[in-house]
Amino acid sequence: MRSRGFMFIGILLIFFGLLALVSNLTGIEFGNFCFPVGLILIGVWVLVRPRMVKSGAQVEFNILGEHKRSGVWAVKPVEIWSGVGEVKLDFTQAEVPPGETRIHIYSLVGDIMLRPGANMGLQLTANGLVNSIKWMGAKQDNFLNSVQLTNPEFAQADRKLFVEVTALIGDIKVIPPGDIG
Repeated sequence: MRSRGFMFIGILLIFFGLLALVSNLTGIEFGNFCFPVGLILIGVWVLVRPRMVKSGAQVEFNILGEHKRSGVWAVKPVEIWSGVGEVKLDFTQAEVPPGETRIHIYSLVGDIMLRPGANMGLQLTANGLVNSIKWMGAKQDNFLNSVQLTNPEFAQADRKLFVEVTALIGDIKVIPPGDIG
């Protein structure tokens, strides 16, 4: 099953590829308006897109810089949008409600660091053009691929996190609760 974010990236790549092909075949320079058209398409999608998390979820935007949560904090369903930067979510001391909590992270270029708490279930779905995933000590590089990973505690956990990352270029790192990382 493909996510909407992954399909959106694919549609954008096809669109810009077609523009480049038409530009090469006709000699007409489409490069001067490709970037503005891309920005307009992304803006329209952000405004009219369907909600990808359940109602009542927060939406947080950060064009440049860091989005960080650590220490004691209340975990709620959220969409995190990051242009260029880092997203660091440390759940070791977080107040995660019982049941399932969904977090969607969208990033153009960035580093995403997740640290699940002890006895907490984590399912990571990573989509994107180029992603490097470090999952509990193992490394995996992906190109135009969707990957889904779960930790060993997931099946029996009372508190489950479903984290979906859609990044054009991303470095995703999941650190086990006991590691200093």
